[in-house]
Amino acid sequence: MFKHKVITYILLTAVLAPSGAYCQERVENQQMRTISGTITKIDTVGNIINVQTDTGEMAFSVSDHARIVRNTHDAGLLDIKEGDPVTIQYTSASLGKNSILRLVDNKPGNE
Repeated sequence: MFKHKVITYILLTAVLAPSGAYCQERVENQQMRTISGTITKIDTVGNIINVQTDTGEMAFSVSDHARIVRNTHDAGLLDIKEGDPVTIQYTSASLGKNSILRLVDNKPGNE
């Protein structure tokens, strides 16, 4: 009986351990990208920002960990406005979800 438990444990460890490492590797290997454009829509309920770039419109999710900066000061989602020029650093998941790491509002004179 003890042998069966040991063998089962070894098999489960061999099967499950690599999958955790694979998931961690995928997150660490996501490339950070940077784009510039103009905010076209802000959804404060869904935490989504749409930005018009030279190549088309893109949607970005804004997590609690995203950093938003206006005129060198930390800001929040409610502080930015549609029409503001922005530079966004983001990661893109395999399912096409773009997550903001850092958003800089480039509108001159922002206080």
